[in-house]
Amino acid sequence: MFLPDLLEWPSKQIKYGLDRTHRLLFYCHSPEKNFLKIQIIGTNGKGSVAAFLTQILCDAGYKVGTYTSPHLLKINERITVNQKHIETGEMKEFISKNNQGIETIKPSFFETMTVMAMWYFNKKKIDIGILETGLGGRLDSVTACKSEILLFTAISMDHHDILGNSLKKIAFEKAQAIQKSKQIIISVQQTKQTKIILQQQAKALNNKIEIIDPNDYIDFQLKYLFGEHQVENANLAYYAIQKLNKHKTIKISSKNSTDSICKTAWHGRFQIISKKPTVIYDVAHNCLSLESFLKAFIQYSKNRFHNTKYLICAFEYNKKIITTLKKLGKHFDTIICTETNIRKSMPINQLAKPFKNNLKIILIKDAYVAINHIKEKAKQEDIIAIIGSHFIAPAINRFFKNCFVHNK
Repeated sequence: MFLPDLLEWPSKQIKYGLDRTHRLLFYCHSPEKNFLKIQIIGTNGKGSVAAFLTQILCDAGYKVGTYTSPHLLKINERITVNQKHIETGEMKEFISKNNQGIETIKPSFFETMTVMAMWYFNKKKIDIGILETGLGGRLDSVTACKSEILLFTAISMDHHDILGNSLKKIAFEKAQAIQKSKQIIISVQQTKQTKIILQQQAKALNNKIEIIDPNDYIDFQLKYLFGEHQVENANLAYYAIQKLNKHKTIKISSKNSTDSICKTAWHGRFQIISKKPTVIYDVAHNCLSLESFLKAFIQYSKNRFHNTKYLICAFEYNKKIITTLKKLGKHFDTIICTETNIRKSMPINQLAKPFKNNLKIILIKDAYVAINHIKEKAKQEDIIAIIGSHFIAPAINRFFKNCFVHNK
């Protein structure tokens, strides 16, 4: 197995179960056991919570490894230490050193990336690892790392074809990330049904889950992240830091935590890429994240004059988002349906159906051509929202160079 093989794995095929990850971790001498781990589970907001935690801990002088997915431009984005991407040479070293184990165990793409992250974090001697769960919880390879702290973001309907076709089934899958009695478990407010499922799983392991009361939220003045959902994510990160302070695991003042939270950036989350015209990119791709985007868009547009509002969108084929897309259509003058270059991209003819009552719908299969079309047409006082898939990012980056570079 070599790095090009990893990058070209067919559609990053999913394999279920923790056994392969356990075996590959053991083959690599259990690197995950050498640092504190925080696992983030949920439907939306996991990456943002990881970004908040990383910023707080890095600013406080801790060495932090962060594992997130998916990436926008390069696979290296998924594994960082103190916000710097893993070098391709390090990835090649991991594959080379552990090739025999990989060939024998035959882990999936994501399982291999998870173990690579643990190996790299251990090599760099980090203090704390921030791990974003890829899918679900019960069978996700991140769960195999047995984190000491679990954080649950909002749980809603997504990945129905894999996790189940009801919120109850999805919540069950995510709740199974709770695996032992001594884990610290914190959650944002959930639906009543989801809350019960999380509490039952914790109780079964002689543990308990702390659920943050929204009335106790701090109204963080976020510089780069926009919307009420990001305030919720910020509070989850803040609460986790406070908990670690109480356990004397770390020592970070409330003021320093707040300062770090307010300056946190996380690309592709209502990201203002350009002005005159205003261009916003958001990877909202399921019902809850689309609702959050719409609320943020309405709030953002409220006190700003925009002459024409354009929406460019592309989604994966299996997203049950039709009803929410109909709501979006009411807030834009022109809608451009496009596709990404991935196998599961939703065809533009199908994507256009929810918008059939809109005055102007444009179908452009190539995302780069779609963006170029609107960029040439839009005036300085217009606004362009690009939403849906992470896989639109390369096309966006061709127009707005270095828009996804971490730079503050």
